[in-house]
Amino acid sequence: MALDNKIVLITGGCGQVGLAITQHLQTHYPTTNIHILDLSPPSIPSPSITYHTGSITDVSTISTKFSNIRPEIVFHTAGLIPSIAARLGLDTEKDFMNVNLEGTRIVLGESRKAGVKAFVYTSSADVVKGNSWQDLKGVDEEVPIPEIFDSSYGKSKALAEILVLSSSTPTFPTTALRTHAVFSANDTNLLPLMLAAPRNLHLGPGTNLYDFTYAPNLAHAHILAAINLLATPAPTKSAAGKAFFVTNAEPMPFRVFLKMLWTEFDDKVPEKGISVPVKVAVVMVWLSEKVAGWTGKKPVLTVKDLGDSLAERWFDCKRAKEILGYEPLVSIKDALMKAAEEKRELEKSAGEVQMTQGNTPPRT
Repeated sequence: MALDNKIVLITGGCGQVGLAITQHLQTHYPTTNIHILDLSPPSIPSPSITYHTGSITDVSTISTKFSNIRPEIVFHTAGLIPSIAARLGLDTEKDFMNVNLEGTRIVLGESRKAGVKAFVYTSSADVVKGNSWQDLKGVDEEVPIPEIFDSSYGKSKALAEILVLSSSTPTFPTTALRTHAVFSANDTNLLPLMLAAPRNLHLGPGTNLYDFTYAPNLAHAHILAAINLLATPAPTKSAAGKAFFVTNAEPMPFRVFLKMLWTEFDDKVPEKGISVPVKVAVVMVWLSEKVAGWTGKKPVLTVKDLGDSLAERWFDCKRAKEILGYEPLVSIKDALMKAAEEKRELEKSAGEVQMTQGNTPPRT
């Protein structure tokens, strides 16, 4: 098979996309030699995986790692996203550019030097979003990348994607997968935010169509992309130098997804709630944002965040289906059910580990 016995490096491999790719490889290509590069190793490492610590912005470290690993395939999932950036105090444009653009430049350069045969970049649908209130209704890869962004994250991902795709050659093929609203049991971004939202207070009508992406489905697309790039001779429909929208291809009203999520994670979901008109919601959020600024605190929700949740955001995945052969393996409904079950198992396991550690006698 195409990936059997291959040496694979996953940057950001301890994040939810990296974990999903790892699990897919272990299930379908158990002989794959998997290396993971991240800022720190997982609390419970897998004995069949080789872990490497380091930042993608450290040229010396990345150069040494690549020289030692000599990967044949690179899944570059590492990056700085807004929620993590805010948590770490690394949310300036300089920070996003340093990690998402310059970090990608370093990984890309070392991949080329190491003779990597397939480079798959985890991009974002935000590369075509110039404004947080902008509707994107069923757009495909022909929609142009904006010249101006209101988000440093979107700008940094767009520039990194351009760099990746323009670096593609017959001997060093690259591709980029643009995804949107990714979730799974390992999600530390989207699901926690939605689970923290009030159940009986709704900002806006929630009827806007939205695309969500289950991480294992996205992992499946990454594997298909790598297989396409590795094919010899190159397939008639090659992924090299191309970008692909990859979601669950199951757009639904934003509020519908929320209710499905709450149904799986909560014991009880309120049947009704108060819906706040958009204009009123904007004023409320704007005021709360100002108050947070005056008190030196981080706002719970910003006007940009509100726009992102009220805009139409769904994408045409036809190119991914035609060239990569991508079809979502798990529906949104089943994905939420799986995510809830796995989340409970993860929390249970974490609790058991803490209890075990708490009962361990102190070392002398």
